[in-house]
Amino acid sequence: MEHSTKVILMQKIKKLPPHEAQKIAAGEVVERPANLLKELLENALDAGSSKISIYIKDGGKQLIRVVDNGCGMSPEDTKLCFEQHATSKITHVDQLQEILTFGFRGEALASIAAVGKTTLITKEKDAEFGTKLHVEQNNIKTNEAVSAVDGTDIRVADIFHNLPARQKFLKKRETEWRQIQQLFYALCLAHIHIDFKLYSEDKLLHNCPPTKDLAQRWQQLFDHQKAQQMIDAQHSTNYVEVCGLVSDHHLQRYDRNNIYLFVNNRWVKDNALTRAFIRGYQNVLPPMRYPAGCLFITLDTQEVDINIHPRKEEVQFLHPRRVEREIKSCITHALEQQLSSQLQKTVTLKQPAPFEPTSFGAPQQVHAQTTQNGFSPFNFDNFLNTPAFSSQDKPDKTEELNNRSSANLAHSTSWGETTSSSKIESISQEEQHVVAPSAQQHYELIGQYKKTYLLLEQEDGLFLLDQHAAHERILYEQFVATHGNIAKVALLFPQIITFAKDEVAVIAQHVELFAQYGIELEQFGDDSIKIQATPISLKNVALNEIIKQTVMWIKEFADLGKEEFAQHMQKKLYADMACKAAVKAGDTLSQEQMQQLLIDLHKTNERFSCPHGRPTSWLLHHNEIKKKFKRDYRSQKKESL
Repeated sequence: MEHSTKVILMQKIKKLPPHEAQKIAAGEVVERPANLLKELLENALDAGSSKISIYIKDGGKQLIRVVDNGCGMSPEDTKLCFEQHATSKITHVDQLQEILTFGFRGEALASIAAVGKTTLITKEKDAEFGTKLHVEQNNIKTNEAVSAVDGTDIRVADIFHNLPARQKFLKKRETEWRQIQQLFYALCLAHIHIDFKLYSEDKLLHNCPPTKDLAQRWQQLFDHQKAQQMIDAQHSTNYVEVCGLVSDHHLQRYDRNNIYLFVNNRWVKDNALTRAFIRGYQNVLPPMRYPAGCLFITLDTQEVDINIHPRKEEVQFLHPRRVEREIKSCITHALEQQLSSQLQKTVTLKQPAPFEPTSFGAPQQVHAQTTQNGFSPFNFDNFLNTPAFSSQDKPDKTEELNNRSSANLAHSTSWGETTSSSKIESISQEEQHVVAPSAQQHYELIGQYKKTYLLLEQEDGLFLLDQHAAHERILYEQFVATHGNIAKVALLFPQIITFAKDEVAVIAQHVELFAQYGIELEQFGDDSIKIQATPISLKNVALNEIIKQTVMWIKEFADLGKEEFAQHMQKKLYADMACKAAVKAGDTLSQEQMQQLLIDLHKTNERFSCPHGRPTSWLLHHNEIKKKFKRDYRSQKKESL
């Protein structure tokens, strides 16, 4: 058989035209609208501006405009600033290490003008007129003197209009907008003395006048509740100083987006520094939960290189481990100080009055009744017929435990199909010891172990069932089976929950998505939503955590196709709903509840694991038990014990 070989002849080396080379170079600096905006804002900061207004359209793809009241530029500098390699900061390369400014009407403007239609209006303080330039592909189309206010107004429209190959890689408007918001938050935190305004689609979204301290700025940008959970952090050595705001142990986020790190007052995106920040919360936050905060790392300029990245988003330290260690120490020290302060306040509180017996009987009698079964007696029939309740009608702790451990099972299963015998028909199916009930061998229900696992005896050994994982799987499969038609209950008093403004914006855009999952809500102001109905199985669950997590997933999957987005959301959201609604480790279950759990698990698909992949059950073989007691050897000797 003959094989054809395609011969590729090398072309002669040619020098690219300047305007084409400029487009390629621009791609290193301007990858997306947020990169372009960063360059413009840093120019405005270096110009000594005290007021900066930002206007965005279509996530920056249609328009980015920055207006500042800085020093402005002369007509000569205005023309020169769009030239490649023009700068006011250095005259030779050795000065790079000493640069403390961000950028000044040079370096990046040539790249920006190469990929967007750029219009610049600028005026120096003492000048009679300002200068207006319109630049496309680095060619000055118009240059005229105009009447203008002091400062600079620069607009960049239709980013990558001349580079279709790059333009098609821009993300959806929401994704690009979130990148711009992150940049805006970072610069506001780094420059609390500056008046920032952010507009999107001609609407003012953030108005941040100057503040006296970082805590006030944080409160401007984020919701009031988050601001209350921030604490001061400060730590310094002869090598580095670390200071800022960090969240306390009560604040838990589902992503790392609220961690801001600055090196010599420059915002950086450094994974190693972020990991060091998170390590400061080791043994403080549960797995997959993240803190928030902003830290400013200050050290000698000779100890850090800020020019290793084209967009200066990353830095290189001479001694990175020392910096990471001090970041972790700063956070740990701040958390320890807060805890010590709280303990000191607790000690000085007035001791409570002794408990007085009531008409219900002596306290000891009540306690004995409550702890005998884990919770006080509860009427399931009455609970199932309970009308919608408001958030004001809060049950006591005992009733909450019942609602969680018992009623969730009642709402999510065919509660009336319980059996009077403790014999449950099932089969032993082994997958590396992971099993689930079926219908051939007999199990005898022994009871609960540690209020977490159900113990069943069967011929092959001891069967252990994780009550939470099993109930999670049951609920998950039921949610999937009734997708779009989940049983829900209207709240007599709609619940109003406060979120960050950017979260509310995402929620408002996806009201129909939440409705598919039984959560009916609507926007209630700029920073709140109103919940009008909830799935029956979640009526006693705090929905704010589920909604916050859903917002994170919406952002994460925003760039997927419609069908793929729906699949990811269904899997993630139903798994989270099932986890929140399922009985928990530590909940006491009655015989009937345990039996019903086994029956429903037997009817459920994929019953070997919960939606998150944990096994629901485990079989400890009788042979393994005998080996532990050395009964195999003794049986060989025919010794009867």
